[in-house]
Amino acid sequence: MPLDTGTSPGTVNNPATRAGSARLELRPRQFAPCVLFALAGLFNPTTAISQDDGGAYVSPLRMEDEYFNAIDRVEGEYGPYASELSDLYLGLGQALLNTEDYEQALDAFHRGVLVVRVNSGPNSPEQINYLYLIANVLTLLGESGEAEGILRNIHFINWNHYGKENPELLPALERMYEWFLMARPPGSAVADDDDYKAMVQLAEEMAYVSETTRGLSHPDTATAYRRLGEAEFQLARHIIETDEEAFILVGVDPRQVSTDAQAIARKRYDAGRRAFAKHLEALSANPENSTLDQARARIELGDWFLVFGKSRTARRYYEEAYQAFAQSEENAQLADRLLGEPMPVYFFDPTATLSEQAKAALQDIRLDISMTVTRSGEPRRVEFPDPPPSLSEEDLDLIERQVREMTFRPAMREGKVVSTEDFIWRYDIGAGVADSG
Repeated sequence: MPLDTGTSPGTVNNPATRAGSARLELRPRQFAPCVLFALAGLFNPTTAISQDDGGAYVSPLRMEDEYFNAIDRVEGEYGPYASELSDLYLGLGQALLNTEDYEQALDAFHRGVLVVRVNSGPNSPEQINYLYLIANVLTLLGESGEAEGILRNIHFINWNHYGKENPELLPALERMYEWFLMARPPGSAVADDDDYKAMVQLAEEMAYVSETTRGLSHPDTATAYRRLGEAEFQLARHIIETDEEAFILVGVDPRQVSTDAQAIARKRYDAGRRAFAKHLEALSANPENSTLDQARARIELGDWFLVFGKSRTARRYYEEAYQAFAQSEENAQLADRLLGEPMPVYFFDPTATLSEQAKAALQDIRLDISMTVTRSGEPRRVEFPDPPPSLSEEDLDLIERQVREMTFRPAMREGKVVSTEDFIWRYDIGAGVADSG
């Protein structure tokens, strides 16, 4: 987007009145499988009207035909805006989705919105479920701009209904945030600049509303600031990755990026740093949070500084976390597990794997990678002690380049960050997981 908080809901266009010939050629298979799978989870498979069991009777009509007949009966008896029609249009739209008739499903949801607005008002929250379904269908059809307009409507309706500083607004904002995570996953081909900015804006609103209405020490406030840090990281990474003069995957000091992207990325970096600092502050303000919770937050804040080249500051937070763990024997053992060996900093992107450009034949390979991890988290002297014969020199070169571009959380010994030589990173290419040994 980003979301325009001053936008009124406006009109919901009837798709039947728009030029739709080109849209009819767009099928869901044109989207990435992960996006289709996520969108499928956004649709509610249950129909809007409860059906009697009916014993062994099987209707000769298709489900959508039954809805059409019911709509005709209700319209004939009560008129075109009878309140009962809203549920009927919802059920009709969902039945049409099951047959992949997306154009007619879209029309049914639009008509349901119109009925709700006539009966409950133009800003009524009862229409929100319909609007989400419309946004989902538009996304499947490749109409991203129209889907974003629907989300702007939803945003305005929520603000108008709850007010801008009401804790009841938080679930509505979270639902919008989750929609972007599922429909426009960060790092996917369908996510654009406006999607990343919208996620940051929603995360900012959740953090603000939670702290304003519930206080800094509330658990939800700590969670909200952590989510804001994640969103800021995704935006900063997107800015750096899409800059024409920058060739990185993740974890580069913004000072190394070209001028325009540098200023924007540094702004996002500063915003993310503040968000993680507030996350730690919120955890510290709650006496119910354990030392372990606060230590983990310090590690995450250290990771944030590390991936953006601030290794000295990162080491300070790692050392503070280690000292917090050391206060008890049980936590000291946990410190050794979390900080005793180098660990790759995927930083909220656990799906990142080295096999993204690898051949399908390599998906079941477990690879040992030897390296030296410096105190700054840089992998050096990357080698493959015993590579499987199925990996070609070209494959190994690709993996080596990708490993060198990664950031590793350095190991700690007796509370101090140290370099680690001959570190073995065991990577399961197929599963996309790794551990150390």
